[in-house]
Amino acid sequence: MRKIGLFAVAAALTLVSVGGWMEWVTSDSQARVATPAGDSVDPTQLTMNAKDLPVAKFVDYTVHSPEHEQ
Repeated sequence: MRKIGLFAVAAALTLVSVGGWMEWVTSDSQARVATPAGDSVDPTQLTMNAKDLPVAKFVDYTVHSPEHEQ
């Protein structure tokens, strides 16, 4: 009896999943994101025209002592 119930639950979940997937594939919804109209953003131009950006600072904390140098 336990195996039959488990099989029924698995079959029901499979049917619901396939049905939801089919609805998503075949729907003609307007909720999807459309491509932007007009000019698109050019990443090359963004990087070439970038000005006054913050500079990353690197602090070297390595120890240089005569004992460690060879």
